[in-house]
Amino acid sequence: MILLDTNIVPELGKMRVDSRVAAWMHGTSVAEVYLCDIVVMELSYGAERFFRKTGSRRYHQNLAATLALFEGKICNLRHPDAHRAGELRARRDAIGRPMGVQDAMIAAICPGHGASLATRNTKDFEGLDLRLVNPFEVG
Repeated sequence: MILLDTNIVPELGKMRVDSRVAAWMHGTSVAEVYLCDIVVMELSYGAERFFRKTGSRRYHQNLAATLALFEGKICNLRHPDAHRAGELRARRDAIGRPMGVQDAMIAAICPGHGASLATRNTKDFEGLDLRLVNPFEVG
């Protein structure tokens, strides 16, 4: 199982997907690729901000299409994951590398579901015992 971070999802919806990301997706089984509820929240937030700024529902439409594609494939933050997220944030604070709440929640969801994380920002998740892949660097 591979969870897509928020920064990967918009790339997949572009008319011209980065060639490395396209190659990575081509070599990855669609059955392996999932989202999590935190990513859905972040995408929804971005869509709503764009709508309030421009009046365009384009990103709301993109989000609806994405949710339809991932129906039944959205992992939820469970109680043990929430506990793990708090521990991850404290651990990172202790070494002087704080992380945001959303990133901690995304990172915490992965082990609970046996998932790797596909993200462009691998440095944000280093040292957390996660399997990471950057589709922008493979292909």
